[in-house]
Amino acid sequence: MSASTKQLALCGVMTALAVALLCLGGLVPVALYISPMLASMVLVVIRLECSPRHAWTCFAATAILGLLLGPDKEASSLYLFLGYYPLLKPRLDAIRPAVLGWVAKISLAAAAITAMYALLLYVFALDGLEEEFATALRWVLITCIVLGAAVFVLFDMILNRIAAIYAKRRKKQ
Repeated sequence: MSASTKQLALCGVMTALAVALLCLGGLVPVALYISPMLASMVLVVIRLECSPRHAWTCFAATAILGLLLGPDKEASSLYLFLGYYPLLKPRLDAIRPAVLGWVAKISLAAAAITAMYALLLYVFALDGLEEEFATALRWVLITCIVLGAAVFVLFDMILNRIAAIYAKRRKKQ
């Protein structure tokens, strides 16, 4: 079996895994935000094992299949708008000084989330989401934004750990 055949098979299996993880967001209510993060973590393995080009292709396939098959459009949209982050992360980590890198990372996340919710609310007019925002108090929304930023920072650190662990195990083989 050639190397390109192995890479293609790995990409197919990992894309299927990412779609399955993404679909969990609609089945388990708590997993709305967790499932897109787990699905995007799959891209780290593809990026390290194959190439960034393969990883971008898997991201696109997962995003399309997630939107078509996923029961929760909010989770699928979150993956579409921010699931590529593990692929951009090495470039953002290279920004010096590190403070500017963090500003770029958080700005990217904030812009992506804002664009996603604007699209879901004003273009697709999801009634449930509109009701949720209308009934929520302003301080609850602000707390959710702050907690979302904290979760994003933790997600960034977890991606570092996953990449380091995977690279270490690859060296052993």
